[in-house]
Amino acid sequence: MGSITSAGVGSGLPLEDLIKASLDAKKAQFEKQVVTREANLNTSLSGVGKLKSAIDTFNTSLQKLAKPTDFAGRKVTISQDTTNPVLSMTATDTASQGKYDIQVDQLAKGTKLTSQAGTFSSPKDVIATADGKLTFTDGDKSFEVDVKAGDTLEQLRKRINAKSDSNFGVSANIITSNGQSQLVLESSVTGSSGNLQISASTPELQKFDRSSPSSSFDRENGVDAKVTIDGVEVTNSSNTFDNVIQDLKFTVLRVSDKESDGVTAKKTRVTVEDNIDKAKENINNFVKAYNDLQTTMDDLGKRPVIVGGNRTGDPGELAGDPTLFAIRNTLFKELSSETGSGAIKSLFDIGIKMDKDGKLSVDSTKLDDKLKSDFNGVSALFSGSDGLAKRIDPQMKEYTKSAGLLAQRQDGINTQLKDIAQKRTDFNAYMVTYEEGLRKKYASLDVMIAKMNSSSNALAGMLM
Repeated sequence: MGSITSAGVGSGLPLEDLIKASLDAKKAQFEKQVVTREANLNTSLSGVGKLKSAIDTFNTSLQKLAKPTDFAGRKVTISQDTTNPVLSMTATDTASQGKYDIQVDQLAKGTKLTSQAGTFSSPKDVIATADGKLTFTDGDKSFEVDVKAGDTLEQLRKRINAKSDSNFGVSANIITSNGQSQLVLESSVTGSSGNLQISASTPELQKFDRSSPSSSFDRENGVDAKVTIDGVEVTNSSNTFDNVIQDLKFTVLRVSDKESDGVTAKKTRVTVEDNIDKAKENINNFVKAYNDLQTTMDDLGKRPVIVGGNRTGDPGELAGDPTLFAIRNTLFKELSSETGSGAIKSLFDIGIKMDKDGKLSVDSTKLDDKLKSDFNGVSALFSGSDGLAKRIDPQMKEYTKSAGLLAQRQDGINTQLKDIAQKRTDFNAYMVTYEEGLRKKYASLDVMIAKMNSSSNALAGMLM
């Protein structure tokens, strides 16, 4: 008798249904053990991730309050016509407060070479009858321009300006007037030490080389920028002055206008002061980040409401988790504590209140008043050696840092999820063996019943 490939074919019994029922029962028993556990772990993992993200955002707002320089930084105000400014200035957060009177006496310029009148009559003048090369040098910078036989003055101008890959900053222009054209070359290497030079490889190009007797170019030397700061004259090779005033960087844009006498240069007043707007922004961002963290913890920790014996609503992903209580307790303790010995000792003193739900609100008018009347006191409240940011930040980082409390929670949950995944792999392998055993068992039964049916049918035929 051939082998039976489908249980019950020989006997006519529903053995496939019996096998399927046995397999389904085994799977249901296993899934009942792990599915709920796996779902709970994934829910907790998601909740821990959301909590960590909210704390990270809160920590970012804290870090902007932790250092006096980050808390507010410096604001630069320049009294000048904004449509035609004399200078621009930036300040680092460590710049000293102060007021400065600056006059711009001279802008820095690079060397200028101009062809003499009569040298060229038109941009179409041919400058070379044979191939050659012009080398432009200024200090330790240099580049070359090839000149081809038959090149015109206009083609040379284009070649110079097109050497963007190596051109250190020489610009070429042609001025045409009264039947004459003049080539003007200007170097971007500014300052009195600038020295634009041109050397030629052929005799007919010597007119571009000022060191040659046949040169036909006039020269204007580069000059330094010159400013006067509170009566002190300062020069610089470029138009950008960096750290001439400690931690300030400014760029002069034009020479100062003259007073009504036509002689005295007008002074531009620059004021460097605490950036109250930035401080207020950082405080408001801190309050928002704190409230967002509280809202996140409310959502993660909420419990279902029982009404009339029926549960309504789903629990939060970290409902009943003691971590939420620990964080709330830490924050409440620190935010409600007083610090320092000055007039400003608490958040309440600068117009920040906490409601019954633990959320903060800002009285903008009071905060503005305190920032203007006692800026250092407000700064110390957050960024002082025992300020709020200095106290809270390290405690919150214990939760979010690498190998911190929340990272350990995530690692623990992931380990359990991996264990469940391995159990499922092992169970699937077991089910293959289990099904094979069932099929062997029912195959034997199928063959036996098939033989019995065959014998019974044969006997019945003999008796007929």
